[in-house]
Amino acid sequence: MVQLIHKRFKSPIFIENQIRFIPILLPIVSFVLCVVVFFLDEIKQISNELLFWLPFILIQIIIAMTCGLLIKEYYYGAHKDVLTGLYNRRYLNGKLLEELSHVGQTHSELSLILIDIDNFKKVNDTHGHLMGDIVLKKIGEILRSDSRHIDIAARWGGEEFAVILPETALNYSYKFAERIRKEVEDCDFGFKVTISLGVVSTYNEVSLDELLTQVDQALYLAKEKKNIVVAYPKLGYPV
Repeated sequence: MVQLIHKRFKSPIFIENQIRFIPILLPIVSFVLCVVVFFLDEIKQISNELLFWLPFILIQIIIAMTCGLLIKEYYYGAHKDVLTGLYNRRYLNGKLLEELSHVGQTHSELSLILIDIDNFKKVNDTHGHLMGDIVLKKIGEILRSDSRHIDIAARWGGEEFAVILPETALNYSYKFAERIRKEVEDCDFGFKVTISLGVVSTYNEVSLDELLTQVDQALYLAKEKKNIVVAYPKLGYPV
């Protein structure tokens, strides 16, 4: 029980949920402290003391709000990809570990999609790196807009992306992947861009390495033909 609580407090999702309240909590705490000091000082001279302490209270609140916003910005900067605005691989790995632990406790199904842009080097070489960035941003927008609030979309690195779909069976994950593939194919960049996708699903707790190995193998099979989705219904059994 203690280990479970410890893991929860170290979870990036738990930390993120607390970080978002910092800009609100710091000013409240600062205001309360200032009020306490004010009333402890000279209770009898409320009107005069209020004029004296009011500027300090306002300054303290402004400083607290600024510090809170900076802390929030730095935290998100450490977990977000600057170019696409999606989560980065570090955050994704932490979330995957959390979801795999949840699967082990509840035996709910978990799916993972790994995405690779086909011939992305050719895009950069032919159309320039600026156009390559536009392609990456657009795919990031598609993943963000099509994902549910419980899904985690991330830039895996380079031209690769990943999406975690908690409590999601393979058939839905495959349809989701196919929809993403079609939307990217239909995008008008002035040239055709396609993606290959590997999908894996599990309802038993497995190691992170095993999950990533299987989804990488599914993606490898997809990249052999390009612009298709390859799925594993459960670890170790390709279809």
